[in-house]
Amino acid sequence: MASTKRLLKERASIARDPIPYVTFHDDDDDGDERMSDSSSSSTDINRWRFVLALDPNHDVLGDAVEIGVAANSPYCNIPASLSLSSSSSSSSRGGAVGVLLASVTRATKVSRKSTSSEVAAGGGGGGGQSSSSSSSSSSSEGGRSAYFAFQLDFPPNYPFKPPVITVLGPTYHPNIKQTTGEMCDSVLTGEGWGPTLNVRKICMRLRKFLCEPDPDHPLEDDIARLLVEQPGEYAKIAHKHALENATMAKAMDAMARGKQAK
Repeated sequence: MASTKRLLKERASIARDPIPYVTFHDDDDDGDERMSDSSSSSTDINRWRFVLALDPNHDVLGDAVEIGVAANSPYCNIPASLSLSSSSSSSSRGGAVGVLLASVTRATKVSRKSTSSEVAAGGGGGGGQSSSSSSSSSSSEGGRSAYFAFQLDFPPNYPFKPPVITVLGPTYHPNIKQTTGEMCDSVLTGEGWGPTLNVRKICMRLRKFLCEPDPDHPLEDDIARLLVEQPGEYAKIAHKHALENATMAKAMDAMARGKQAK
């Protein structure tokens, strides 16, 4: 099957050139041998699970337009200029209260302009530093890491159709359905998908997706409304939720358990 051959090639490529901020389920077993093993069953090769580390120290690994800026995410940091007092949680979008929302608004505009070709242009394994990475480097100092587990279920006609992406474990994000782990993204689950995309680029896009929530296309209306109307309160809740749930131990456990097909 064409999709199986394609996925085996991708698995071998990632084994040779790992993605720095991603740990695949196979990595804690036989490592590169399993990642490149052509004898893997079709069930194994069509379902990938991994943990993505959202770490500000990785912001320098690529262009912010392609991988986002973890240092600006409340999962890792609450923006220093954003007061989280009750007064700053008003619906006003001016002053310090608007810092987080303005960042999200800019990200949303960029996201709308993104196409599969723009994502594809990111290419490589993240080892190269882009011209804009120096600006994200200065903002990536400090901050904690947050960990998120994902499952990709590839259809027989991949890469012409995207994989079904499930977020494993509780995540406070307006574009992730909390009860099912379903996610909504213009590229990965929408019209922006194209056959030039692959697992490496999916991981890049997922990092950006975590950094830049889109309140205009929510799966959780209440979270999106809070992000728009009270960005300070949103940041505080998202940060607290990540401290409690986006730990390495919980993400690794969620990855190990996975989500079984119905």
